[in-house]
Amino acid sequence: MEDLVLKAEIDEHTTLYVSTIDRRTYDEHVTEDNLGGGDGYFVIRSWKRGDLNRFEVLAKSPTFAAAGDIFDMIVGSANRNFRRF
Repeated sequence: MEDLVLKAEIDEHTTLYVSTIDRRTYDEHVTEDNLGGGDGYFVIRSWKRGDLNRFEVLAKSPTFAAAGDIFDMIVGSANRNFRRF
């Protein structure tokens, strides 16, 4: 079975994903294993500007459906005009 993936471009530099993470990527990018291991689905932000690349785990969920809900909330708020206080 193929892994399920969601992807949305938030702006010209930022992409949001929901995906599983392979063990090598998890070990490379998660310096403190406070996420409970590499199993599950991850909400990931990838940010690129010039030579600078950043990969950040925003959330982890045991199910694709729950991770998709978080993804939808972030994408929905990014697409609305709103002010932060």
